[in-house]
Amino acid sequence: MKAAKPLLILTGLMLAGGAVLAQGYGPGQGRGETMAQFLSEWDMNADGRVMAEDVTLRRTALFDMFDLNGDGVIDAGEQVNMASTIAGQEEANHGGQGRGQGMGHGQGRGFGRNNAPGQRIHGAMTLAYNDTDGDGAISAAEWADATPRLLAALDGNGDGQIDARDFGR
Repeated sequence: MKAAKPLLILTGLMLAGGAVLAQGYGPGQGRGETMAQFLSEWDMNADGRVMAEDVTLRRTALFDMFDLNGDGVIDAGEQVNMASTIAGQEEANHGGQGRGQGMGHGQGRGFGRNNAPGQRIHGAMTLAYNDTDGDGAISAAEWADATPRLLAALDGNGDGQIDARDFGR
């Protein structure tokens, strides 16, 4: 049952990131529904912006989802599962075109050409982004320590929150 849980939770959690990714969020491209979808998934208190607490809560849920054995570490096997799940979600969001951005495609620290929030989120789920001690695994502490970097990467205007002003930059 635990193995089915990640896919179900990920589908709900990643709809916003995938929808943003599918829209190709680049400079001057649409803000409307895609931004609303992103906010609906990452704005935990529905105040119209994503703050550090929101990102922490969402990333903690993602970590727990992919730590299949609950040992506080996303090991190599769990990383394969995570990469496969993200790649499948990206493929589904691209209508089978598989753009190869983000998770599992060498995007550990870079976030792709158009810097879409979904790509940044997926990139922040890689070993390269999180494994600061270089042991090949992602501990809960490493994952948590990377969360402020993701917030900063998504916060285009540097005001400490993600809202409509950060989209389409």
